[in-house]
Amino acid sequence: MKRYLKFIIPSVLSMWVFALYSMVDGFFVSNYVGEVEFSAVNISMPIITIFFATGILFSIGTQAKVGMNLGKGDFNLANKIFSTSIVSLIFIGILFSGVIYILLDKIIYILGASDATSEFVREYLATIVPFGVFFMLSYQLEVLVKVDGAPHISALSVIIAAVSNIVLDYLFIVELHMGIFGAALATGIAQAISSFSFILYFSRKTGRLRFVKNFDFSILKSTLPLGVGDAISEVAIGFTVFLFNVNLFRVYGEDAVIAYTVISYVSVLVTVTMTGVAQGLAPIFSFDYGKRDYKKIRKFVERGVITIILISIIFIFVAHKFAEPIVHIFLGTDSEVLHETSIALARYSWAYPFIGLNGLMVTFFASLGRGRLATTLSVLRTPILISIVMFIFRTFMPDYFLWYVLAFAEGLVFPLGVYFVNRFIIKPIKYQV
Repeated sequence: MKRYLKFIIPSVLSMWVFALYSMVDGFFVSNYVGEVEFSAVNISMPIITIFFATGILFSIGTQAKVGMNLGKGDFNLANKIFSTSIVSLIFIGILFSGVIYILLDKIIYILGASDATSEFVREYLATIVPFGVFFMLSYQLEVLVKVDGAPHISALSVIIAAVSNIVLDYLFIVELHMGIFGAALATGIAQAISSFSFILYFSRKTGRLRFVKNFDFSILKSTLPLGVGDAISEVAIGFTVFLFNVNLFRVYGEDAVIAYTVISYVSVLVTVTMTGVAQGLAPIFSFDYGKRDYKKIRKFVERGVITIILISIIFIFVAHKFAEPIVHIFLGTDSEVLHETSIALARYSWAYPFIGLNGLMVTFFASLGRGRLATTLSVLRTPILISIVMFIFRTFMPDYFLWYVLAFAEGLVFPLGVYFVNRFIIKPIKYQV
């Protein structure tokens, strides 16, 4: 249990602080700028998720391979994988940011921004896109610090960045009245601070991982496939936001988009908590798999499942009993959508346990080098299935059933994931995929 808590608690704390990035931006924009600008930030989120998805694509496979080699005692190969992945991600990050910036007007149109929000979406993205490489790099280094056996450093660095974000949000938005531009600038600078704090840790060479110059880019052939599953899951979040924004706008109008924006911000705290559990377990899975200690792997899977179920129960209870005070944080008491958003949040919350457990299973397989299984589950969780469920609900169900779409879609994937995990745990050596 001590080992479990050593990795889980800092990981969850780090993810909570990460959630504050979004929630603090949402609080300052909604309360000090305006509800339309608040909605524009949410419309921009698919681009941010692409940045994080790219970081995840490189991070998960690197974490798995580095963890396995540390478990085997091969520190030289672990450092080669570590360094090659970081250099590659920096190059890709700069390239992606440049392409997105050049195509910004077309991207804003694709995101479905209305006449009321398009200019604010452009202002937000034009400011934050140049910081894209730091979104990717901070995520990757945060994961690798935990693999290096220093989850407390990970939590500390993320906390420093989050506090910086809060201070800068207050300075730029409240004191300097920089509006949505200030919110984007504060978040971008905070991500840069996070990245440089992790670089400082590795440059001091206090752990087992350190930067080396003998790069081997062929390593990416074995690491990138392992990150595809989690990367798809992250991209799916952005596309899910897009799908809900478009469909809710068609059914209910602009107010529903504002309501979903609030729900998205609140749900970030829930999902990152459960992601923190999964990411905290990831280095344990990889290390123990490198040692072929299947008994410990089974034990930690069970603890992860129990933890996520308990977290889900707590958040569902809170969403049903305290929805209105929570929504009030983002919307004033005189807001016309306050009551409707509170009801929608309670309905939406039934998706939480399936999101958490499915995410744990994807991370489990990626950490053990089972990229195809992780990718299979992630592909099933993509907006393709969500779109099908949303179409069925819009056609045959009352309008309010749209808030149950995610719960139903994730629930359909869950049994298949359980089947895969059970087969692997029961026959860890014979079962090869």
